[in-house]
Amino acid sequence: MDAWLREYVSVGDPRVGRSGPVCPFIPRALKQREVQTRVREDIDGSSELELIEQLRAEIGEFGAAGRPKSSSGVSLESWVVVMPSMESEGWARLDKVYEQLKQFAVSSGKMIGIFHPECDDRAVRNPDFRVSIAPVAMLAIRHMAPHDILFLNDSERWFKEYDSRFRSHYERNQVRDPLLLTLYRKANQLYGSPTAHC
Repeated sequence: MDAWLREYVSVGDPRVGRSGPVCPFIPRALKQREVQTRVREDIDGSSELELIEQLRAEIGEFGAAGRPKSSSGVSLESWVVVMPSMESEGWARLDKVYEQLKQFAVSSGKMIGIFHPECDDRAVRNPDFRVSIAPVAMLAIRHMAPHDILFLNDSERWFKEYDSRFRSHYERNQVRDPLLLTLYRKANQLYGSPTAHC
């Protein structure tokens, strides 16, 4: 897992559709020792209900002391829950419960990602690239950040959670990426309050 984080996630890959590392957070987070690995050999995904319960507990425990202060709106604190006992049937259940777990995470200002050897999650800027293939099943947890409009723009509930935290970044012109601005404006037109603007 450490090799995967350093040799794949932390480096550039043209298939992502942009410059920079596959995940821009990870190189800095590793350097500052903000990535905590939690190996859960007991989670095998044999029961869907049990899997939801176990991973909701991990998500709930992350950041229980509160979000670290950061003027940029970005915290590097993250957990990677590694599930080495999970095999293909468990991976399929992990895929199935992902949306439910994401809703639970987003409602408290957190973001999650799932990874496993058959994961079909695609890169935002290149839908042909299965970006979340990993050597073992994992759940990554971190605090929500301004760029997460990429992942929260197509659900009213998700967008409102995002907007409540980062609207001021758009009002103060702190977000410059054209794609982020376009996605925010479209989501704001669909789901935002009548008085909201950017």
